[in-house]
Amino acid sequence: MGLFKWSRKSKAPAEGSESRSNSLHPRDPGLVDLWGIGAATAAGLAVSPSTARQCPEVDACVGLIENTLGTVPLNLFERKGPDESERATEHPLHRLLHDEPNEYQSSAEFRQQMEGWRSTEGNAYARVFWRGDGTPSALVPLRPGTCRGSRLNNGKVVYRYWPPGGGAVETLMPSEVLHLRDSPFASDGINGESRVVRHKETIGRLMATGEYMSRFFSNNAVPKSFLKPAQPLSPEAMAAAREQFERKHGGLANAFRVGVLPSAMELIKLGIDNDSAQMIESYHAGVEQVARIWGVPLHMIGELSKSTSWGTGIEQQSIGFVVYFMRPRFVVWEQALNRTLMSSAMRQRYYFEFNADGLLRGDFKTRMEGYALLIQWGVMTVNEVRRRENLPPITGGDERMHPLNFAPASKIMEVLMRGTASPTEKEANNGA
Repeated sequence: MGLFKWSRKSKAPAEGSESRSNSLHPRDPGLVDLWGIGAATAAGLAVSPSTARQCPEVDACVGLIENTLGTVPLNLFERKGPDESERATEHPLHRLLHDEPNEYQSSAEFRQQMEGWRSTEGNAYARVFWRGDGTPSALVPLRPGTCRGSRLNNGKVVYRYWPPGGGAVETLMPSEVLHLRDSPFASDGINGESRVVRHKETIGRLMATGEYMSRFFSNNAVPKSFLKPAQPLSPEAMAAAREQFERKHGGLANAFRVGVLPSAMELIKLGIDNDSAQMIESYHAGVEQVARIWGVPLHMIGELSKSTSWGTGIEQQSIGFVVYFMRPRFVVWEQALNRTLMSSAMRQRYYFEFNADGLLRGDFKTRMEGYALLIQWGVMTVNEVRRRENLPPITGGDERMHPLNFAPASKIMEVLMRGTASPTEKEANNGA
């Protein structure tokens, strides 16, 4: 009986005896990777979340996303008033996510790994360990395929965890699992779907195109060609003729070398050559499709042959990537951390937030012009601007500036009268 057929027919075992293989959904990407197989594609290659990153374009897209999310500062803020917040740098949650989520990973490494799994597997899970005082002490990533959310008959959500080393299945509560899922969600509404599984045909086609091009260069004499002798030859003679022809014309070193056939030989070509098949164009089209799957601008993975509607310049395209694609991911992370690591009462006071200002900063001239306007209109102080540029504060830099020729509308007549008063009247008014 096939593995998937056995998985479908197996009954759910009793609590505590649940086995890993018959509990995961047969199409779960974690199960695919667990057994070292992938979903077959029309291109003839098996594609799974783990093998997909062997495709350089997929690896570039996912790597860009996970590196961006892993290196943007993640801070915990405390609300001090309706419109005022400040960083809660001394709170244990800030140190947990900003410095050391567990004993073997930095904050950047933890977020990179989790986002990489989320972008390929569709789900990323981390186990939350709690102290006795009700604060989390560590976040430990759970390998893909070892955890999955499910809904009980009473409607509550739990997570099944299969320890990699074996042993009984553990049931974890939502407060014990940080769950990051990719959209769209699975039919159960609890787990996310893998982009790799959903777009396996596109990825498999690009991988097959790359493999075809590699094989073309390794057999560069003439693809799908035969040497036809005028008279029958012995197997030894045919092997020697083929070996001699491939030695002189195969591989990159002999590319475009002029070939000479013996008078008794005829070259028969089967199929179409590489130019007729337009493999280069097919390859670039595949790269564009893969970049579209992950929402990555082509120039950010080294593909500069296409433009984008986000803007005409590289800066505008990069800002569009942050605004339209990375920001939703930041929000998913922030809300997942708030929901899992804080009580409802604590969420009224604290919240996590990524600081993406550094990603959205323009060139030096544009930033300076913007800062000048902010200082001129009293929106920011000199030292606030200096902090944004990682410069030390200066004396007097905390005082807010205001234009002298502007006043509230209710005071406009008073200002106008002062402007037309005589010097004696002005002195009297100032004295008053």
